[in-house]
Amino acid sequence: MNSKRIIEDLDSIMEEGLNRVHVPYAKGKSVRIKNTVIRQTKQGFLVFDVKTHTRIAETFSKRGAIAYAKARAKGYDAKCSEILDLDAGLSKHYMDSLFHKHSIEQTKDEMRKMALETRFEIAKDRTFHYMDQIDRFIFNED
Repeated sequence: MNSKRIIEDLDSIMEEGLNRVHVPYAKGKSVRIKNTVIRQTKQGFLVFDVKTHTRIAETFSKRGAIAYAKARAKGYDAKCSEILDLDAGLSKHYMDSLFHKHSIEQTKDEMRKMALETRFEIAKDRTFHYMDQIDRFIFNED
């Protein structure tokens, strides 16, 4: 009984400290950054504002959701729309790469296979480019 109270007190102290910094931390099935909660859905990730209890964004990737929450916690509202655009680009090129990979596996025509391999490489490179751009928002310390 007494140890349970100590654990609860320690959790509340940790949460207070983490609300002052912009470090993501897991709590249950969600990720929290300051006053923002990120939850996974079947379609992607939802970003909620804890203070107003409203959904503020929906992203394809966890990377995009973390970058959005971190930018919002720092007060960079102008960067939030840029992050959502980058996440949409990531989604598009990731889906394109899945489509081209599947088409490569299914086709018997060698000419079509070569064209699809080129398209797959382009989509894969652009996917990594968008991932890198989003990562810069996450790990940039300004």
